[in-house]
Amino acid sequence: MSELPAPPAFGHTDVTQSLSQPDPHVSQHRSKGWLASYSPELRAWINESIAGTVGGAVGMIVSYPFDTVRVRLQNPDTAHKYRGMMHAFTLIVKEEKVTGLFKGMTSPLITLAPLNGLVFGAYGYLLRLQYPNLTPEERPPLLPIALAGTLAGVLGSTIAGPVELVKIRQQNLVGAQGMPSTLSVVRDIWRKRGPLGLYRGFTSTALRDSGGGPYFLTYEILHRLNPHSPFTPLIAGGAAGIVGWLSTFPFDVIKTRMQSVDRAEAGKYKTTWSTIRACWREEGWRVFWTGVRPAMIECLPYNMATFGAFELVLHFLR
Repeated sequence: MSELPAPPAFGHTDVTQSLSQPDPHVSQHRSKGWLASYSPELRAWINESIAGTVGGAVGMIVSYPFDTVRVRLQNPDTAHKYRGMMHAFTLIVKEEKVTGLFKGMTSPLITLAPLNGLVFGAYGYLLRLQYPNLTPEERPPLLPIALAGTLAGVLGSTIAGPVELVKIRQQNLVGAQGMPSTLSVVRDIWRKRGPLGLYRGFTSTALRDSGGGPYFLTYEILHRLNPHSPFTPLIAGGAAGIVGWLSTFPFDVIKTRMQSVDRAEAGKYKTTWSTIRACWREEGWRVFWTGVRPAMIECLPYNMATFGAFELVLHFLR
């Protein structure tokens, strides 16, 4: 690969430099590749999307077992089996082997990893849309970063909602039950509820994914503190994941409750608001933080790996 112009920390390739107007020196290197015929704007979006996809895939593989445990603890039909996070881990492995921790990973891996790429690409595009004349040396204000992150997250929820619905239905099959394929779950939902059945819990999913605002904002703030360290993307990414999750975590609990059951059998979990009221009335405020510990443990390696891989891949693509 040809020499790049003095890039700090995996290129910083920071989510704002790649989001600003393309550096003409970098563009010279880019023009040698297969993207030569595309506009600088499109090249930037493609590079960010590819890097985000790779980062999402790496992060998912590393953290998926924690996601399975979190979903089991949040689902009232399975939560009674487990005394806590570590007990859930050991019991799942004992009853279902190690593969039980990876139930339902196929669907999110082939869809949410590219979705992660699209969210990163959309974030860059939305930021450039607000500041089209930003130079690579300049940094945009923090408010537009938060706005771009929020909109990108909500946009991503249109795909994340159906994918996570299928994943949750698969993860909630416990014990010796055979796990249906992703396609069979989709067919079952489609047969019972039609295409809109795949968007059960969409409102709570969109509210949860609006956490993309504090997510990208936290990453950018921390990256600006020490932009030259190769460890900054890992540390800032992990912190961004925690802040992003905590900012909207109660909506993830609501979403899981709603998506764990079919609407025809939902009862008190039919809508986002009815689910909030039922949870508050029957279990108190603590229920909205059910599974927060495994979620935090999950999001730390996930986002460290995601941003680390994103910066590294984007460095080489540029």
